[in-house]
Amino acid sequence: MRYRRESPVWSFVVKPALVSLLLVGVFGLVWMRSSITSMEYDIGSLEKRKTQALKERKLLEADLASLRSIREVEDRSMGMVFPDREKVVYVKRDKGSVPYAASLRR
Repeated sequence: MRYRRESPVWSFVVKPALVSLLLVGVFGLVWMRSSITSMEYDIGSLEKRKTQALKERKLLEADLASLRSIREVEDRSMGMVFPDREKVVYVKRDKGSVPYAASLRR
């Protein structure tokens, strides 16, 4: 018995299965390519946001450094003054059982 290509199994089952497999493969490739392209756009927008955030961070660090500068503290007069070296309190530690003594002298 010879196998014939025109058998009913070939024409009713195998041909439609191969055609549907080919169509699914083509649509799968198109879907994959479009999803990769959309991911590339998303990555590009995220990189733009990252560069903007880094620029903003540098500006904020510069503002913070200017606020922390000594001249800024002196100019704003926030009630903070630098200590006068003559009014410094020194604490001496005695090794005995005597309590610590504090004085204005060295």
